[in-house]
Amino acid sequence: MILQALYQYYQQMRAAGTNIAPPGMEWKAIPFIIELTPEGEFKQISETIDSENKKGKSYLVSRSATRSGKNAYQIAQVMWDHLGYVLGVSKDGSEKEKEVASKQNKHFIEKVYQLHELYPENPHISAVARFYQDGHAFRLIEDDTLISRIQSVTGANLSFRVRDLEDDRLVASIQDVQSYMNRADDSENAKDNNSGICLVMGKRSTIARLHPSVKLAGAQATASLISFQKSSGFDSYGKEQGFNAPISVQAAEAIATALNNLLTKDKNTNYRVGDTVFVFWSSTENEKLLSSYRTATFSGAFSPVGEDGETYNSEITEEEKSNKRRRKKQTKPIPKTPDAESLQVLRTLKAVCGDKGGEISENDGRFYVLGLTPNAARISIKLWTEGSISEIVGNTLRHQYDMNIISQMGNLDAENPTLRSTYQIVKAVSSSDKSDKWSSNLIQSIVENKPYPQSLQQACLERIRHGKPITELRAAILKAYINRKKQQEYITMALDPRATASKYKRYLCKHEILRDYPRSTRIRPL
Repeated sequence: MILQALYQYYQQMRAAGTNIAPPGMEWKAIPFIIELTPEGEFKQISETIDSENKKGKSYLVSRSATRSGKNAYQIAQVMWDHLGYVLGVSKDGSEKEKEVASKQNKHFIEKVYQLHELYPENPHISAVARFYQDGHAFRLIEDDTLISRIQSVTGANLSFRVRDLEDDRLVASIQDVQSYMNRADDSENAKDNNSGICLVMGKRSTIARLHPSVKLAGAQATASLISFQKSSGFDSYGKEQGFNAPISVQAAEAIATALNNLLTKDKNTNYRVGDTVFVFWSSTENEKLLSSYRTATFSGAFSPVGEDGETYNSEITEEEKSNKRRRKKQTKPIPKTPDAESLQVLRTLKAVCGDKGGEISENDGRFYVLGLTPNAARISIKLWTEGSISEIVGNTLRHQYDMNIISQMGNLDAENPTLRSTYQIVKAVSSSDKSDKWSSNLIQSIVENKPYPQSLQQACLERIRHGKPITELRAAILKAYINRKKQQEYITMALDPRATASKYKRYLCKHEILRDYPRSTRIRPL
């Protein structure tokens, strides 16, 4: 179901007219653009790096070809690449680097001439071909100031743009380049002479031997969601690599493109917890819903200071650091009431599944959550959850209501809980360097509406036993852990005058929570 869901997402985004990359293409940061005339003469270099695009503005270009091994220099990208391929200039000027850059440039130019032979009437490709044929490239190479600027940007990619034409897109994104990329994929897989019924599309098509790579933080550049190591005992019935799981070239392209789109940095469809990246999307593709879900499930609403004076937000500014000592001296705790952002998020989520997530409808679309972890040259699937939108969103609301508790100031909004982030919860019970071991399990329990991991309770109790104060958040964690384990509101958000202390003491003793305390310890309801 994972592959089908990703394939449907790709088709959905294409039908909606979004900027998701077409087959054979991808969005890539291109910090430097070589501007040419239609005759191939060099005009200038345009730099796209600014405050919003620190690595350069992203453009639609031909998909990156995988390069590895001693012959990697033979693999050139189509109409874009780094300085060594495009201009034959080395990074550091050493003799060895110069020799490699010269080889890279040779293969890049051969690729340009190959495209020119296939599409001789295309003015964009003709201009780039003449840029090399007529020696205009030397004029650019001899400009030490421009070359030094490009070398100063690590991993800088270059592409071409031809001015004074109706179509001013990058040469790497024009229609003939897109056609070439699809043609190259078909010819590469046609060599294997293997076709079959695609597991995703359900029809006969050319099967992909190798799947496109997925850009997951921490994984190798060649890592893909589906891969079989050749001649290592994973082949069956005489089939090798991707032929063991027959997925068409078209479907493999769509799945990888969809997943890379969901993994795009600063997008509301992914969040990293420890070494696990969670991606999530819905069949309705409501941006406001995805943003609210990300806030409520992962990042939380902004909460600069906890009731114990500790800053729990993951991004601490210099001003907050300088004021940290002053805040610790404050005698009055800061009241924690839902702010405008929290209320807006809650309103959005409640509109999907009703008050407190109690009204679940099965006809409001589907919601998907996928957890991915890098594992050597592959990608491991840590979590896969699928359900109706109201069901998955309702699980998040249930988590936040379980964590709701009266504050030290006496404030309690039973209908609008404070949206606590995963970082806040983890930081309250353990140091950040130890949290990666179980924080992803916490997310899984939230997404699937299961009891919290026992390690969360144990970590919280250990912090308290080692002298940390019983803060509002730590009390909320213990209260929520017990309620979710018993699948009922066993402990209320505030003092329950009808409950007896012995009730709680019996429960705590039963689960050995009091094993380090004297039996005479008096337990009061939270």
